[in-house]
Amino acid sequence: MLLSLLLKQKLLLLNNFAMITREDCVKIGEVTKTHNLQGEVVITTDSDLLEKYADEPVFIQMDGAPVPFFIADEGLTVRNHSSYIVKFDFVDNLEQAERLTGCEVLLEKALLDEEDIESFDYDISELSGFAVEDEVSGKSGVVTEVANYSGNVVLTLQILEKEILLPLSERYVKEVSFENSKLLVNIPSELVELN
Repeated sequence: MLLSLLLKQKLLLLNNFAMITREDCVKIGEVTKTHNLQGEVVITTDSDLLEKYADEPVFIQMDGAPVPFFIADEGLTVRNHSSYIVKFDFVDNLEQAERLTGCEVLLEKALLDEEDIESFDYDISELSGFAVEDEVSGKSGVVTEVANYSGNVVLTLQILEKEILLPLSERYVKEVSFENSKLLVNIPSELVELN
């Protein structure tokens, strides 16, 4: 706790960061274990975004809030096709590194190019709370729930003055903007009448 508070305060002062929330970030991986006694950790990820944005702060989800960390110079080593060995500034021993294990590794959405945002899978539960625009009616609404029924994902939308259940498929969901937290959907009249 003390480590996260000191790092957060120092980085906020030195770099004039605005307070970043979990909603401002996307998950790019997880700290899976420590690597050595000098504070290195292993981060598992399905993307190369850690390499691409190595000069930018990554955020570690600790105690309910994203805490900024910078990767040290020469502090990023490819371990295998899905993980990296990472040395963060100010994480200098095993005890400090152990505090990071099991935590999500995040990047600020504002840093990412649109193609980078689309290049990795999102947790579909992140769609809850997204704004919705129906291209058929032109009406707007919001995603109130995301349910996964054995691989069949259904969005619950509050739109057209009612609750509509919409399958998550290219047929109905035409565009997803994680940057703007918005979905463009096509709700057929048959689904409107069913709900």
